[in-house]
Amino acid sequence: MENKAKHHKMKHRDIIKMVKRNETQEFVNGAEHFFKKNMEGMVIGAITVLIVVIAVPLFLNFRAGNNLKAEQALSEANYYINRPVLDDAQAAMYGFFRTNKEKYEKAQASYMSVLQDYKGTDAVPAAYLGLANSFYNNGQYKESLEYYASFITKYPNDPLVSEAYSGKAYTLFQTGQYGDAVKEWEIVQKKYNGGNNPDDIKLRIAESYLKAGNKPAAKAICDEMIKSGKDNYWMSAAKDMASRAQ
Repeated sequence: MENKAKHHKMKHRDIIKMVKRNETQEFVNGAEHFFKKNMEGMVIGAITVLIVVIAVPLFLNFRAGNNLKAEQALSEANYYINRPVLDDAQAAMYGFFRTNKEKYEKAQASYMSVLQDYKGTDAVPAAYLGLANSFYNNGQYKESLEYYASFITKYPNDPLVSEAYSGKAYTLFQTGQYGDAVKEWEIVQKKYNGGNNPDDIKLRIAESYLKAGNKPAAKAICDEMIKSGKDNYWMSAAKDMASRAQ
C-alpha cells in the first residue's frame, strides 16, 4: 500500500506569528549589538550631560558669590575714601582717620584685594579706577599714572573710561607734563562730551597753556568760558586766569 506523505498547509495566522517572532528576534539581536558597540560612547555622553547639569549651576552660583564678595570689598574701599580725617588720638574710635595717608593706604589695600582675589568679577574695573584715584589723592603720581593707563588699555569701552582719561590728565598736569595733559583732556572733550566736569577741564587746559607760556591760547579759552554767562566757581576762576594771561 502506498503511503502518501501528509502535507499540512500552514495557516495564514501562523505565518504572521512566525514572521513577527523573527522580526522581534532580529530587533533584539540588533539592539544588543548596538548597545555593545556604542556602550562606551553612551556612558561618556551620559556622564558629560550629568557634569553639565551639575557644573553649570555650581559655576553660576560661584560666580554670583564672587561678584557679591568683590562688591563688598569695593564698597569697603569706597567707605574708607569717604571717611573724614581728624588729627586726634581718638579718631579711630569715631571711625575717622588721623591722616590722609592712613586713609588712602587703607582704601588701596581694599581695592587691591578686589584685583587680586576677585579677578574676572564685575567690580574689577571700578577697583582699578578707585586704586588709581587713591594713589593720585595720596600724591603717588607714578602709581596713579600706571593704573589710569592700565584702565584705559584694559577697559576701553567701560562707562568709566572717560574718568580714567581725566585722571591721567590731572596726574600729568601735577607732574608738569602740560602738553601731554592737554592731549588727554582733549580726548575727553571730543569723545566723551567733556566728561563729568567739562568746565573744570576747560579751565585746566587753559592753565596748562598758561604754565607752558602760551598766554593767547589760555586767554582764548577763558574768554569763551566768560561769554557763557555761567555764575559759578569756574567762571570766577576763568576771569582771574584771563587777567593773568594778558
